[in-house]
Amino acid sequence: MTTATIARPQRTALPLTASLAVNPERLQRMWSMRPADRDAAARRGEFSLGEMLKWAAREPSTVKLVHGEFWFLAENLADHEA
Repeated sequence: MTTATIARPQRTALPLTASLAVNPERLQRMWSMRPADRDAAARRGEFSLGEMLKWAAREPSTVKLVHGEFWFLAENLADHEA
């Protein structure tokens, strides 16, 4: 019996904004920010999806909505209009 080696494509890392990882230091920095600063930092890609979901759960009124969805979710929807 022979063992065949299967070539697998190399995986690329998920961008931070698609990751459900939560970094305690980034989360602490997020909570220390004013809502407008938190929004700006999130739009620059400084927080993971997991961290932004924590934000939305803790302070939903401070997260802007696009067509009834949190902006960071809406921007990735296939039917999202620019």
